[in-house]
Amino acid sequence: MSVEREGPDPGAPVVVDVVMPARNEATTVAANVAAAIGCRHVRRVIVVDDGSTDDTARIAQQAGAQVVGRPGSTGSKAHAMDAGVRATDATHILFVDADCTGLTSAHLDAICEPVLDGRAEMSLGAFDYGWLNWLVLVLPPLSGERIIPRWVWDRIPVTKHAGYTIETRINEVIAEGRLRTHAHTMRGVSHRTKRVKFGVVDGMRRTARMYVDLFSMLKPVGDIRWRTYWWYLRGLTITGR
Repeated sequence: MSVEREGPDPGAPVVVDVVMPARNEATTVAANVAAAIGCRHVRRVIVVDDGSTDDTARIAQQAGAQVVGRPGSTGSKAHAMDAGVRATDATHILFVDADCTGLTSAHLDAICEPVLDGRAEMSLGAFDYGWLNWLVLVLPPLSGERIIPRWVWDRIPVTKHAGYTIETRINEVIAEGRLRTHAHTMRGVSHRTKRVKFGVVDGMRRTARMYVDLFSMLKPVGDIRWRTYWWYLRGLTITGR
């Protein structure tokens, strides 16, 4: 994949909207909507209710979000994110996961600023894993907390919108386009793991399946070149280890 640098009209105002995919996240969605609304760079918050069977949609709306529903969905993070993007005309999308814990408006401000200041095309925040933070920050990022120009999303073919592998597809556009990424640790931020959501055994099974799917995206099984990671590292700036 070869991607040229591009963007909106330089004279056009930058508009940032939050897109928050959510499926059965009634426990944490309100706090994360509040954090997103409080981000000083954000115009509005769009929560995509991805076929939830709990009160996620109602709670998100009460917290101040615009809710976009995907009734009947069996869950696809990629398609939920796309539904959120299609619901806005923003020039930049700040993706935020609904299952974060400890997330604040200040964390999201810090994610936005490298892109809005022109220091990077993508900026992301990684969960706080303590002494492992240095390693997490140099690995291909899977974090759901990131801001990108809308055109980066539009460069991902709809045929590649597949569940939780979507973050890797975003990485691919950024890396193959020789674009810059800023990454830092969000101190004190974690998330509700699959083990918490689905129980220890089922949660571990789902986690293992996720990593199998991610590794299968690489050649020769998949279509992502190994050198893509090299281009990602060349454009990576890290702060706040």
